[in-house]
Amino acid sequence: MENRQIFDSLCRIFQEIKRDKDTNKWRNEEDWLAFFDEQALSTFWWPTEEEQAEWLRNWEATPVPQRWTEPSLETPWDFESMIDAFKNGEYELISCRMISSDLARIEFNPLAYPYGGTGCIQALIESFGFLIVGEDDGTGYIKFQ
Repeated sequence: MENRQIFDSLCRIFQEIKRDKDTNKWRNEEDWLAFFDEQALSTFWWPTEEEQAEWLRNWEATPVPQRWTEPSLETPWDFESMIDAFKNGEYELISCRMISSDLARIEFNPLAYPYGGTGCIQALIESFGFLIVGEDDGTGYIKFQ
């Protein structure tokens, strides 16, 4: 699949998430799975019960001040958490669009501070193989690349 087709798929999913967020009528996780291809789904963490239990044991064994910075505790986003973060984020989704031949933008309007952050938006973008070159999370533009 070429990049434009992949981007169009990302935009379709963005519009579906936007629709659910705007109406506050959210589909269940199984319904969301149908919008993602195997490649996109493979970027998420799908832990077994044993893996989840092991991660929790490690989390609890790590001193509280280190939990958020300990590399061994880092995992990719899990799919359900990404959808849940979109659901609970205090922002309005605006658009997903190309702004030049090789650059796109997802726009949102924070409704509060803190509003939940951009992690789920980044996870969605990265699940389609796109690089994030920067963000303006309401505190100013930060260039990543």
